[in-house]
Amino acid sequence: MKTLLLVLLFPIVIFSQGNPAFTESKIDDVYSQFNLTGDGVIFAIIERGIDYTHPAFINPDGTTKIKYIYDMVDASGASHPDNTYGIGTIHTEADINASLLAGGTPLTTDRYGHGTACAGIVSGNGEGTASKAFHGVAVDTKLIVVKLIHDAFPAFGSEPGQSAFFNPSYIPVALQFVEDKVAELGLPSVTLMNFGSIGGPTDGTSAVSQAMDNFINKGNILVCGVGDDGGNDNHATGTIAQDETQEILINKAETGNLRFDLWYSEDDRFTVTIELPNTTQVGPFAAPSGANAQIDWYNASFNMYHRGANVEFAQASSHKRELMIDLFGATGTYKIILNGASITDSGTFHATLNPSTNYNNNKFLSHITNGGSINDYATATQVITPTNYVSNISYTDVNGIARNRTGQGNPGEIWTGSSEGPTHDGRQGVDFATPGEVVFAPYSPNTYYSNFPFNMVQGGNNLYGIQTAVSAAAPVACGIIALMLELDPTLSNNDIKDILASTATTDGNTGITPNTTWGGGKVNALAAMQEVNNRLSVNAYVADNFKVYPNPADDVINIASKTKIKNISIYTLEGRLIKTIATPKKQIEISNLKSGIYFLKLESDLKVHKIKFLKR
Repeated sequence: MKTLLLVLLFPIVIFSQGNPAFTESKIDDVYSQFNLTGDGVIFAIIERGIDYTHPAFINPDGTTKIKYIYDMVDASGASHPDNTYGIGTIHTEADINASLLAGGTPLTTDRYGHGTACAGIVSGNGEGTASKAFHGVAVDTKLIVVKLIHDAFPAFGSEPGQSAFFNPSYIPVALQFVEDKVAELGLPSVTLMNFGSIGGPTDGTSAVSQAMDNFINKGNILVCGVGDDGGNDNHATGTIAQDETQEILINKAETGNLRFDLWYSEDDRFTVTIELPNTTQVGPFAAPSGANAQIDWYNASFNMYHRGANVEFAQASSHKRELMIDLFGATGTYKIILNGASITDSGTFHATLNPSTNYNNNKFLSHITNGGSINDYATATQVITPTNYVSNISYTDVNGIARNRTGQGNPGEIWTGSSEGPTHDGRQGVDFATPGEVVFAPYSPNTYYSNFPFNMVQGGNNLYGIQTAVSAAAPVACGIIALMLELDPTLSNNDIKDILASTATTDGNTGITPNTTWGGGKVNALAAMQEVNNRLSVNAYVADNFKVYPNPADDVINIASKTKIKNISIYTLEGRLIKTIATPKKQIEISNLKSGIYFLKLESDLKVHKIKFLKR
C-alpha cells in the first residue's frame, strides 16, 4: 500500500483530537464493556521497521514491548549462528533492552516513519504525553517486528535521504520467521502485511499469495489491506477473438515510469505492437512460443517483457502468461495493440496500471472496468482483507492550526483511494471496512514523517501525528482482532474473518452488502466481541460430565460434575499458575482475580479438562 505521504498531495487542512476512529468503530465500547487490552496476544507486523526507542513501545519499567525485530534489510547478521534464515539481522528482546539501557545509536530503526506509526496504531501505549490519548487499539499486546522494506525519500534538514529496498522473495521467509517466533512464545497472534499494490495475477495464485495461504493453513491469522489504488481507471479487461485486433489506450500523464501489466491464458497467443505518443509504432512482436519462452524488448521509451506461464514474474500457479510493459518515455497517449494470433482458450485478458491512483492522471482510456484494483497480496484466498473508510477529516496540528483533509470523502464514506474487489478470478476480495481516515499514531524525531509538522497533532508532544489510507485501516482491524483473541485465543483465521464481516454495520453509504467495495460493511468491534463471547459460551461450558457456569462470571464459578474432581487449577492466558484448589468445592471464589481471560484445569480420575472462562 502507499504511504502517508499521499497526504501531502492534497490540501491538508483537519479532525477533532482523540482517536475518533476508535469511537466510530465502537472500540471504546469494547473497553468499557469487556475490559480488554490485548493482554496475552502477539501482534506481528511485516513492514518498514520500527523506532523501538519511541516511548509508545516502552513499558513503565523501561523495558521493551518488543519480543523480536527481524531487520531483513540489514545483511550484517545473515551469517550469525542464531540466524537460521540466512537473511538479515535478528534482534532479541534482550538485545533491545540492552540497547535501551545503553542509549546511543539504535540497533535498527525506521527512518521513514510508516512502520512506527502503524505498529503504534495496534500496540502503542500512548506514552510520551500526559494524557496517553494517542494509544493503540490493543495496548498490552507484545510485538514481533519484521523490517522488509525501505521507502525512498530525499535528504531533509540534516538527515540524509534513503534508497528504496523491496524484495518480494523475502516475504515467505518473513512469514516463516513470524510463525517460528509465535510458536516459541506460545501465545495467540495476529500478523499484518502492511504493503502491496495493484498489479500481478490478482487471483490468489502468485507465489506470495500462496505463501500467505500456507501461513494461514498452519493456524496463523493474517491481515493484508485491500490497497490504496482506488479512484482511477487502472483496470482494463477484454476478450480477443482469433485474428482480431484490439487497441488498449493509455493516458500517461505523469513523468517517470508507468507499468502496464496484462495477464491472459497460456493457451492463447497475442501479438503485440506498441504505439508511442508521437504515433511511432514499434513491433509487431510475436508471442512467446510456449510456457518456458519469453520475448523481451528494450527501447528508449519502454521496456517490454512478454513471458510464458512458467517464467512470468509473480511465479504464479495460474497457467497464465504475462505481458509487462514499463512506459518511461514521453507523456501522452500510448496504444498497446493486441492481435489474437492463436486463441484456443477464451482470449480474455486483465490489465492494470501502476501508479494510477486518485491523486494522479495516469489511466486507461479504453477497455475500462470498474473495480478490480485490489492489491495482489490481498487476493490470497484466506487472508483477512479490510478496506478503509472516512471517520473524520479534521484535526489541529502541532502549531495549533486547524486542518481539514478535503478530497478524501466525507465522514461515513469509503475513502476515495481505497482499492476495490473483485479479484480477477471473480471473488469478492474485500471482507469489511475499518476507519483509517484518520488515525493518530506515533511519530519519531528526525524521521521523514516528522519533517512535516502540519501532520503532527496538537497535544502529541511532537511524538504523535496522523496516519491515513488503508495503511491505517488495516492496523485498526488488527487491534480489534487482538482484542478478540484475548477474549478467545482459540479463534481461527476463518472464525475472525466471518465474525468481523457478519457483525459489520450497514447504512446508506455501504448499500446492500456484501459487495466488492465494503465487504460486509463497517466494522463494529462491540458486535464482534459480543459474537465472540456468545461463541465462547452461552453462560455455561458443558463437556462430558462437567458443567461450568456462569461464563462470563463475576465473583464465583459453579462446577457440576458426575465424576469426582480431584484438583482444580487456574492459569493465566500465558500459562502462569495463579491458583490451586486441592480440596475442590462446587463453587470457586474468583472475586480476587483481575478482569480477563483464564483457563480452568479440572482433574478427575478419568480425564483432565481445560476450560476457558472470562472474569468480568
